[in-house]
Amino acid sequence: MARVHPFAADKMNGAARLALRTCAEDVLEDLDELRQDAGRLADAASKAARAEVRATGARVNHLRDEVESAVRRKAKSGARYVNENVRSRPAAMVGIAAGVGFLLGLAFSKR
Repeated sequence: MARVHPFAADKMNGAARLALRTCAEDVLEDLDELRQDAGRLADAASKAARAEVRATGARVNHLRDEVESAVRRKAKSGARYVNENVRSRPAAMVGIAAGVGFLLGLAFSKR
């Protein structure tokens, strides 16, 4: 095996250390850039999620308003129907009310 002069070995080690230090600095710069990119990506994802939540909330509010309106219309229609039937056939309605009351009394009575 050939012997390397100690000065030449130190010179080779110094070059290797310099190359290693340069690569390490490059890796650290890349990691910093990656961290910054991840932060920007997280911010963008957060903004998109907030916008989606706002849009979904608006759709839910609109649907709630539609359901509330439909329930009110049905309730008014039902009340109108009952009112008309009570006025046109009072005896039948009293009989139906008595029958429902009797059935409820049976259902809830303690035996």
